[in-house]
Amino acid sequence: MTVSTQIRSSQSDSVSKDQFRDAMSRVGSAVHIVTSGGIAGQAGLTVTAFSAVSDAPPIVLVCVNRASRSNEIIKKNGIFCVNILSAGERHMADLFAGRNVAHPEANRFEGLQISKTVSGAPVLPGCLASMDCALERIVEMGTHSVLFGHVQAIVPGQLGPGLIYRDRDYHAL
Repeated sequence: MTVSTQIRSSQSDSVSKDQFRDAMSRVGSAVHIVTSGGIAGQAGLTVTAFSAVSDAPPIVLVCVNRASRSNEIIKKNGIFCVNILSAGERHMADLFAGRNVAHPEANRFEGLQISKTVSGAPVLPGCLASMDCALERIVEMGTHSVLFGHVQAIVPGQLGPGLIYRDRDYHAL
């Protein structure tokens, strides 16, 4: 069997950035905090663009804005941890999204009871689960880097409702 994929090479300006963002705000997405720690330092950011790719081997992907300080740190460290947020962790999502001016990006971990994964990536408290990943592949696409990670370990967390983001606000599910 042959699989063929055609990719459009021309870009269309018929959809504006604001139109696209408005349409995407209508999609409910689980909220995660991606963390990394290592020789390049510690970083963390809130993301909704996360997905499982494969279960054998276990591979996930996360999309990170290329302008983000965390993007380069994750790439240099070669590891990241996906922390799946529970419904009660809205404050943590806001903190790692940069909505708390009292904690600039470099100090977001200050005062948190974090633990470390086998790789050394920070695991945040109160999460539903955390996935320790080795960075396997990077695809640069538009404004974002698509980071593929091989899941090396899973830290099970508490059971309960998850946190989703839809219509530019958080909701429990």
